Amino acid sequence: MLRSAALSVRLLSAACATTGRAQYGAIRLRPYGAPGAVPAVFSVQQGRIVSPDLDVVADPDGCLRGKAGTAPVNLCPAKGTPPPEQPGDKVEQWAGPTGNFTLELMDSGSRLRMDGFLRGNGARSDVPMNATIPLGKGPQWDELRKHPAFLALAATVAGVRGEPNDAAVRDALDQ
Repeated sequence: MLRSAALSVRLLSAACATTGRAQYGAIRLRPYGAPGAVPAVFSVQQGRIVSPDLDVVADPDGCLRGKAGTAPVNLCPAKGTPPPEQPGDKVEQWAGPTGNFTLELMDSGSRLRMDGFLRGNGARSDVPMNATIPLGKGPQWDELRKHPAFLALAATVAGVRGEPNDAAVRDALDQ
């Protein structure tokens, strides 16, 4: 409980420190195998996602820059993105010195599939990005549909791996 309160204070402090960005709300993510774990909370802003462990901005050049933990994030859209499997879905590829991953926003934007890695501190500490994440409803989720890489980074930082369980789907739909 104390950790959750401290996290909320830091998150609100970070959110208040920004100027000129619309605030859309927060999302909560937790590893699928730990439904009782305290969720990681991320503030979703226009062109930015922020928490104590993640602060990434979509720059005007289309690249994502910031930090994940103490590691830098520097990723840009990759060239030659493959077409989606189903009409209406969206596929993005991101690459750079800090990671390489492919995202597919599926089922009319209700699920995000991610596959790849995010490079942690040091060349040997790659963090896998292999999961399917359900998306909820509300302005924060609408912004994440516009910037699905934000959701992929947040899920990776929160330790989300694999396929969602019932608790994860309920959490996404309740936010």
